[in-house]
Amino acid sequence: MIGARRRIGVLALSSALFMTGAAVASAAPDASGSSQPGGGIGYCEGAERESSLRQDQARLLARLGGLTTLRDAGDLAALAALGHWSLPTHLHVNFKNLGVAIARPEAILEKQVYSGNPGMLLYRSLAETPLGEHIDPYTLNFPYVLAGWAHGVMYTPGEYPTSPDLCISQSDWFVHEQGVHTLPEWGFAAEPPAEAFLGQSSGELFPLPTRSFGPTHGRFWDIHVWRDPEDGPPVIAVETPFGHIHGALPPVDSFFYPGADHYENGDHLSHDED
Repeated sequence: MIGARRRIGVLALSSALFMTGAAVASAAPDASGSSQPGGGIGYCEGAERESSLRQDQARLLARLGGLTTLRDAGDLAALAALGHWSLPTHLHVNFKNLGVAIARPEAILEKQVYSGNPGMLLYRSLAETPLGEHIDPYTLNFPYVLAGWAHGVMYTPGEYPTSPDLCISQSDWFVHEQGVHTLPEWGFAAEPPAEAFLGQSSGELFPLPTRSFGPTHGRFWDIHVWRDPEDGPPVIAVETPFGHIHGALPPVDSFFYPGADHYENGDHLSHDED
């Protein structure tokens, strides 16, 4: 279990999949041939974990092809056509050490996670632009390169996500709080449900916004998988461990780990200056 004082300091963009209509059905990729353990596993480390994460990456890269780099609006359209990754959850805001998120809207309604089929892609901008343009939700900063991806399903207390072909530990999963994607800046304001202790409630699919105005989403399980630019195995972490991503500082109260008695990115967090 991750310690209750662990610093995370990240924004709730990971898998922030708010839906405005019926979800689009999407078949999961064929998992045949995988030798990795999947659903219900409580602990997975060492060679099995590394092999599974490399397979997750290889399957995704094979699907994306040249779209691991996005050079213009045409590439964005091709990405949406390829795998339903069509929803920029915070428009074009670059978040510090997280980048820009593009999600599959239907992913949050799926019951399992599948290797090579993440619910969200995380890109980092390579543009030499002022920091303010990375924060501006209405400015595109091409080119973007794939930095990582995220898997997730809706949150049910005590029921960790399962997978037939992804070998990770239960302790890797954190919970993304329900809340509002605030307009016009496309940030995030947590709107936790009424409960006796943190994580007791599954929350609401579309909570009624009270603190801010904007699209809403419920609680969900989440992991981030980061691509090593030196071709090492991918790494599971909330923030990228592979180099700095400039951008907006994330809001607090976005994530918590099961068993923690408070949010993990609260006022004690400190950020390096850009």
